Amino acid sequence: MRKIDYLSLDGHSLLVFVTVLEELSVTRAAERLSVTQSAVSHTLEKLRIALGDPLFVRSGRSIAATEQALGLLEPVRDVLDGMKSLTDTRDFDPTVSELTFTIAANDFQRSLIFPPLTKTLNTQSINARFKFLPARVPDAALLRQGHCDLVITPFPPEGGDIFQVRLFSDNLVCFYDGNVRKPPATKRELLSDKHLDVVFDDQGSVMHAVLTGLDVERMPKPRISVPNFNAMKEFISGTDLITVQMERMAKTSLKGLDHAHLPFKTPKLALFMAWHRRNNIDPAHVWLRELIKNFVS
Repeated sequence: MRKIDYLSLDGHSLLVFVTVLEELSVTRAAERLSVTQSAVSHTLEKLRIALGDPLFVRSGRSIAATEQALGLLEPVRDVLDGMKSLTDTRDFDPTVSELTFTIAANDFQRSLIFPPLTKTLNTQSINARFKFLPARVPDAALLRQGHCDLVITPFPPEGGDIFQVRLFSDNLVCFYDGNVRKPPATKRELLSDKHLDVVFDDQGSVMHAVLTGLDVERMPKPRISVPNFNAMKEFISGTDLITVQMERMAKTSLKGLDHAHLPFKTPKLALFMAWHRRNNIDPAHVWLRELIKNFVS
């Protein structure tokens, strides 16, 4: 058996390998890493020689990972996490560091937290770049595969490698147009009313997920469903539609609509921040998480 020259491996090459395996596309991996396709292909060729395996083979119009490549994924991720942790005790000063963060958050959470937060950073001359992705109902793969650094959501993904902290809890309220109707006065009336809700792809109704255990099986399907929170207001205005959402939405997506407490007791809905263990002690990420916590408290 040929001896593998493990010293020929480096962190950049391993990151390319993981990214190609996650994307199963040299083109998408190159875009994600902000390098050329030829650079990715060259790195893969070096890895094939070092590891003695093709790693990826053609499969129709795309590529497929070999068995060895699939078996290397988690060990290589662990190596990259370990390499990253070597720098996690360094001194950190946000005013002299160039910071880049990718945040997964739906439009409500993004609008609630980040416009005022980034304006504050600008006044402090802190050079931070943010990229935002829709969280929908997030899966742990978003964090595990490095698509984002942080998820802001009421439905945090779970796993032994996923950390989470609650940012705040909020009341659930009924939003409606007070010029057209009054809020539902009873539980029966609310459950039978004309609802508008947010549905992310095929992941189901957000309101049904929020109201679990409250006779939601008796609720009709939403009269109108939209793919994001910012689309709700224009559909509710001038109609008898209602929606049940977090009260803080009155400051963002549903600002200007009337809202009232539900006609029955419900638990508060919590908003969480979740991240992967690779970023748990990174000084820049610790700083950002503390900044967010303080900003929403």
